[in-house]
Amino acid sequence: MLIRCGLLLVTEKSDPARDDAALTALQSLLTAGLDGALPLASRIYAAPPRYQVEETLREWCDEEELDLIVTVGGTFPAPGPSEQQIVPEATAAVLERTMPSLPQTMRARAAEKHPYALLDRSVAGIRGRTLIVNLPGGQELPAAFLEGILDLLPVIAARLGSEGEPPALDAVQVPPAHEFTQPKSPALDQEEFAAFLQRRNRGE
Repeated sequence: MLIRCGLLLVTEKSDPARDDAALTALQSLLTAGLDGALPLASRIYAAPPRYQVEETLREWCDEEELDLIVTVGGTFPAPGPSEQQIVPEATAAVLERTMPSLPQTMRARAAEKHPYALLDRSVAGIRGRTLIVNLPGGQELPAAFLEGILDLLPVIAARLGSEGEPPALDAVQVPPAHEFTQPKSPALDQEEFAAFLQRRNRGE
């Protein structure tokens, strides 16, 4: 299955050599780890205004009709009124359906080796037939995040596309996520609560 991809790199400062290397690394990761991935569009923005990111995402979804858009950078904490780290907000503004499970899964898996992954504010979702996924910037985090959902991307692309029958979800081999233990509820059951009231009334 062919997956037409767009790659958007957002940086705080322009550094052509570093930015080109980061974009090349992401293209290599996609083409090596995602069967059928075909990067068709790529752009690099240095400290862009939010509307510029939104316009690019809309263009790639509505006009280019790409299957997958991956953004890198601009997802870490920043002061509320500032124009820094605005990629999640720009992405959320153009989405029609959200997929919160994707960034949740990426953060949980990446955090096992990179604790700073928990600072990420990435979002993911759908506009039209296009899946948009945010990745954080940095040297190691983009790959660590993307690797956590690579096996799911063809399934999502197939379900959003108009050709062929989507593959069954149980056929996807997804590496196990980090196991979390469900905390025991501290609430009293009815019998314990009734006994507590009786003791309090007796002044015990």
